[in-house]
Amino acid sequence: MELYGIAYSPQSDVFDLPEQAAKPQGLSLAIGFFDGVHLGHREVIRRAVTLGRERGETPAVLTFDPHPRVVLGKDQYHSVLTPMEHKLELFAAEGVETSLVMSFDRAFSEVTAERFIRELLLPLGVRTIVVGFDFHFGHRGQGSAELLRQIGGAAIDVQVVEPVYRDGAKVSSSRVRQLLTDGECRQAAELLARPYEVRGEVVHGKALGRQLGFPTANIDPSHSYFLPKHGVYAVTVRTDDGPDAPVYKGVMNVGLRPTVDKGAIEPKLEAHLLDFDRDLYGKSLQVRFHDFLRPEMKFGSLDALVEQIGRDAANARKRLELL
Repeated sequence: MELYGIAYSPQSDVFDLPEQAAKPQGLSLAIGFFDGVHLGHREVIRRAVTLGRERGETPAVLTFDPHPRVVLGKDQYHSVLTPMEHKLELFAAEGVETSLVMSFDRAFSEVTAERFIRELLLPLGVRTIVVGFDFHFGHRGQGSAELLRQIGGAAIDVQVVEPVYRDGAKVSSSRVRQLLTDGECRQAAELLARPYEVRGEVVHGKALGRQLGFPTANIDPSHSYFLPKHGVYAVTVRTDDGPDAPVYKGVMNVGLRPTVDKGAIEPKLEAHLLDFDRDLYGKSLQVRFHDFLRPEMKFGSLDALVEQIGRDAANARKRLELL
């Protein structure tokens, strides 16, 4: 998949568009932030891919970095479900051939919707645009699918994808976040079409887990991930040793470790891999959350903690055997 970065320069008042991004056959373009790349997002992306192939256009995605709400200071989107690297992998898996990443900053947020169309989309040679039902763009979100149709005219076919529903409710990034906040990993996985995943490097900790008989990998997330409810989870773990790297079963604690880290305020990620006893320091791990086992709790002694970890490992093994 080809990847191109796009930026808006307020000094020269123009978009910096890579010439190679504009394809002679035109683009069939899905537009959105797509955090999570959930079932609703996939419908938008798949429509663009399908139409592109049918019409001889290059299937493409235009996304933004960082989230517009971060720049505009509107809410909690400083954490993400899918960092850009992972998001691009998911785009490629859906058949996207070209990904365009627009740098979203204050200057770009002031660009009008009309300029967005005339100076960005039209020069890229976009022939098909696919957006979600709630898509808005441009300064103060004044742009809409209807405006795309008005300015694009006969040159651009604009398609709007209706919301996807599961269990009577709309699939959305906010719903996925709420499910993870509630520890509902399985339900979140249904909306994502895959288990929720966090990636990060194994770093040195206090080595307390090894002393207690349950060595753990302390994971430093590679990005500001949205973390699920504090507690213990049944997980699977893959190392960064290539696509054929084995998958290990494990148990992970997400939280403040109140038994051993009194007064901690930053949550930690610790994974104990079942039937595994090798050095993982410096490795990058992909951890997938499959099931919530129990909330995080404080124990009266290390012995009580060790007994509970043993029960957690056995419970995780049992739950993961059903995968």
